[in-house]
Amino acid sequence: MASRVVKVSVGLTYVGSIAAGAFSTGVEVVHFFTYFGSLGIFSVLLAALLFTLLPVVGLEYARLTGFYDYGRFVKSLIGKGPFIAFEVVYVALVMLFISAVMAAGGQLLQSILGINQYYGLAVMYAISIVVITLGRRTVLGAEASLTMIKVSIITLATVTIITLSWSRVTYSMLHVINSSGWLNNPLGFLESPILYVSYNLVGLPAMASVAQDLRSRRDVVEASLIGGLTLSSMIALEYLATIGYYDLATNPSYRFADLPLYYALLYSKAPYGLVILYVVFLYIALLTALVGNVNSITYRAEVALRRRSVRPIVTVIMLTVAAVIATSGLYYIVAIGYTYLSYAFLVLFTIPLASVGVYRVFIRRSRTVEGRYGG
Repeated sequence: MASRVVKVSVGLTYVGSIAAGAFSTGVEVVHFFTYFGSLGIFSVLLAALLFTLLPVVGLEYARLTGFYDYGRFVKSLIGKGPFIAFEVVYVALVMLFISAVMAAGGQLLQSILGINQYYGLAVMYAISIVVITLGRRTVLGAEASLTMIKVSIITLATVTIITLSWSRVTYSMLHVINSSGWLNNPLGFLESPILYVSYNLVGLPAMASVAQDLRSRRDVVEASLIGGLTLSSMIALEYLATIGYYDLATNPSYRFADLPLYYALLYSKAPYGLVILYVVFLYIALLTALVGNVNSITYRAEVALRRRSVRPIVTVIMLTVAAVIATSGLYYIVAIGYTYLSYAFLVLFTIPLASVGVYRVFIRRSRTVEGRYGG
């Protein structure tokens, strides 16, 4: 049986790969959960179930087959042809994720310092280049510790907002009901969490890549519970922290919609020290998330072209494209870009994992799975 440290590390890798960027600002949770008002609680519960159960399937599949790298993992589920489409969509998601990080950083500078949006993006661009160039190895090596800090500060911030805005939270829970939400269908509150989980399941291959030391199905279940329940708790807290400010958080004409947790702290009159702590944390979270995602693409380019010299070139190209996309604003990046990609990942990864993966892991005998699909 794997040690507790290993299982916690695997679970935190899963959390860290998802709870960054727009998640840290609260925009993702507002769009996919808070938008439905009090019915969003059912969205949260469904997402919690999926975020906990699907990693069990994925990690057990990786354990039985030995496919801990995302390439073989995904190819074995969907085949070589569809895998090309998966790669394209995955790179698009990473680029969109980086643009969301840059938009959040730029808008935070604009909100705090009152500078022009484009100056804020330029500063974010420059800082990103410096951090990626000088601090990449340090950031990647401290991922588990940074995730624990991230979880702690988001928890502190959201609990404070909920406590100070309790009357607003309870009012919205009783009076705000929007079953169709942004999807414009009566079951939108059930469809939305499925879409949200679909594009965030790209964190599963990252989770699998550090799961080689999980020795049994019980280890897999415990690691998945640690990751899934931690992430679900964070989503629930962000949902409650933002629902009290429903009209502001869901309306892109207000700056609140781009940085809901930051403005919720201000509007709830949270201690100034906590606001500063959250701002500092948010910048660290944004920059570390950016480093990890840029690194994933530059590493692939480096391996594919067999030239280390391509890393700085690819980095500059990625950040430049991301900065251009970021000018549209964080709210629209999530509302439009993430939405379309979530449908693509639903088809290319979530459905195959929930069907082919479940069949091979739980219906066929494990021995057959290992024999046919193993290393």
